Amino acid sequence: MTEVAGELGVTRQQVSKLRQQPGFPAPIAELSAGAIWDLGTIRRWRDSGLRRGAGRPEAAPGPRSVGRRFELGHKLGEGGFASVYQARDLTTTGDQSNIAVKVLREADPDIVARFARELRLMSELDHVNVMPVVASGSDPDVGMWYAMPLALGSLADEVGAITEPEEIAEVMRAVCRGLAHIHSQGIFHRDLKPENVLRSRGGAWAIADFGLARVVDESSVLTETYDVMGSHYYMAPEQMRDSKHIDARADVYSAGKIMQALVINGLPVDDQVPAGPLRGVIQRAISPDRERRYGSATQLLDAIEAGFRPVPNGYWETAQERALRLSPRLQAGCIADPAAFAELEQWANEIDLSDEDDMGEFAWAFSSLPVESVERWWANNPTSFTQVFRAFVRRLGGSFGFSECDRLANFADRAVQVSQDLTILKEAVCGLAELGTHHNRWHVRDVAVAMLQRIRDTDQALAALEGLREAEPGTAEWTLGDSTVRTLHPVLRAGLADLFPEKGSL
Repeated sequence: MTEVAGELGVTRQQVSKLRQQPGFPAPIAELSAGAIWDLGTIRRWRDSGLRRGAGRPEAAPGPRSVGRRFELGHKLGEGGFASVYQARDLTTTGDQSNIAVKVLREADPDIVARFARELRLMSELDHVNVMPVVASGSDPDVGMWYAMPLALGSLADEVGAITEPEEIAEVMRAVCRGLAHIHSQGIFHRDLKPENVLRSRGGAWAIADFGLARVVDESSVLTETYDVMGSHYYMAPEQMRDSKHIDARADVYSAGKIMQALVINGLPVDDQVPAGPLRGVIQRAISPDRERRYGSATQLLDAIEAGFRPVPNGYWETAQERALRLSPRLQAGCIADPAAFAELEQWANEIDLSDEDDMGEFAWAFSSLPVESVERWWANNPTSFTQVFRAFVRRLGGSFGFSECDRLANFADRAVQVSQDLTILKEAVCGLAELGTHHNRWHVRDVAVAMLQRIRDTDQALAALEGLREAEPGTAEWTLGDSTVRTLHPVLRAGLADLFPEKGSL
């Protein structure tokens, strides 16, 4: 009771009266010697609006100055353990209010240690895209604090306002450069999100708030209590599972999520990304498998820059012209021309996958890819490849020449064999059934049958069966004759018996 009274600046008798008021923190235990409170809870209640009201003493005013240098003004914001104030720097002339001071509210040793580490890390970083520390200290009446330039706002304020791809790329260049510098100093940020990217007075975007940062190979005695705090929408999956054993790719994931938020004008709650020059970049950056992400912020920056290279030869092309130009370069030898391959990937990012005409031309160029290029695309960005392959399959229901049918079928088979993925298998089976039936093309049928005959496990059989069920009525029957069905996996055979009941037992 005495300690609670001391925290509140009242007498023991006044504490007894306050206990009768609604909202006063309940004790965590009642012993024979008296009640016991969590003093941290008491402090938070003291500083909140719950204390104010009739019959209750006013909360003590917040800190008014720190370091005999900064006069604190209004509170700008408040986090879990610290408050940020606008401040005047009394040692300078001119506009003295361009300072923000972060003041630690808590006395918990672990939180104090984390705040000290945040201050140390920020003091060691010197880059235009990282928020600097102007001064720091510890006052007897206030506790630990540090001052930094007052920002014009955060990137969170601009989500929905920055919409043009070039504008988004410009923001992300700053984020990537700041992140690359942070990583070069052996630091992982671990809490990168729009709220922690601030606009400096000079107009640059700068990374701030290193409260959850971690140093490579740091021998820390701090507990892990707060390691997984941060925004769920921007945090890499592996960080949620094990926040201590992450690397630069966790921050790359967060940067990708920031880019996604800007593109979709809202919270990146899933992995959906609309068409545009940054789609493929985002999809790879936010892959749940960190092995498939960019390995560094510099690689992410290079990928962003690649998306805004000028059109070859400086002129615009129709989809047909582009496909005719790229196809020979993509299929030459066993390895595609790297520049042509990069352009095809960028085309996949920008194309409207629902546009049948453009997708027809794209499908022709896409089907030129040799095995090595399919392997590369699949290894680097399976999300992008799957999305594009699904649109490619949907286009197979259209009209093509005989020789084109053979090439499209062969490519679908390559994709299935390279990826060994159930979704790719299902889509390919569906597309080939429709392509072969519409064109009465026996080679397409042979490719589809061979694909089905290679199936050796139940999951593959179920995926292929689903593809046949999704195909247009009659196309599965044209693709499979009775003698062919008998050579297939038992699960697939049984499913086809249900699909063609009029044929009786298969």
